Amino acid sequence: MQPRAELVFLDGERSGEVYPLEQGRTVIGRQVGDLIIGDKEVSSIHAIISYERGGWYVMDLGSTNGVFVDEQVKLEARLRNSTALRVGQTNLRFQLSGAPSEEASGPPDLLAGGDNSDLTLPHVPRGGTLTSQQAEEIRDAMDAGMSLPPETDDRGIGPASDSVLDDSPDGLVAGLGDSPPVQVTLEILEGADKGAVRRYTQESVLIGRLNTDLVVRDSDVSRRHSIIEVFDASQVYLRDLNSTNGSFVNGRRVSSVRLRNGDQIRLGRCLVRFTARPLSPS
Repeated sequence: MQPRAELVFLDGERSGEVYPLEQGRTVIGRQVGDLIIGDKEVSSIHAIISYERGGWYVMDLGSTNGVFVDEQVKLEARLRNSTALRVGQTNLRFQLSGAPSEEASGPPDLLAGGDNSDLTLPHVPRGGTLTSQQAEEIRDAMDAGMSLPPETDDRGIGPASDSVLDDSPDGLVAGLGDSPPVQVTLEILEGADKGAVRRYTQESVLIGRLNTDLVVRDSDVSRRHSIIEVFDASQVYLRDLNSTNGSFVNGRRVSSVRLRNGDQIRLGRCLVRFTARPLSPS
């Protein structure tokens, strides 16, 4: 049984407000998500809090300014009772009912000793999700007093000019409220669920191996692998979430890319065809 959990706002206009975490996963963002936070330093889609295999976890969804867990920047971290969180300039506290006795005999941390066990980054703003190699380069640069390396993918190649999503492009954010709903269709061409067709009308589609909108049954796919962000039918983006094996669009590894109808997305051994269309008002 999922334990009761909640977020408490610690400052600002919402100080003292309690937000219950009831659905097992909550997306936090400034423009898109379950919990909307009107803080200009919070990204349009910033982070996700989820309950899986007996524990609560927070994961950065490629935000600009990072997720702070007990004052350390984290890509992903296990949440325990009274854990302090900060997104943008908004301070929150994670609370569990019945803690700490329940936690004392709780399950092991899913992150401990795994491929992503070192998920702490230095206290610097980030333009997106970093690979472990990039994080190490930043640590080395800070230790040496050097400037930070430019953002590149894990092959050392910088993103193409049309491949990177600006976190809050004026045209995209301004059009969010005025655009008709969009239906995203993902047709699985290869993989364990070959032939399946999934349709979504929400503003973000989380893809991964566990507790996501599109669950991909493939050991080469990360628990949180990538996310599709929908602004309108012609402005849909795929963003890799620091996955172990990467996200590929039409055979090219990407960190963030605008999707077009017919694009083929490869995640591990799964190949997906993407289409999007506006829905007519009812």
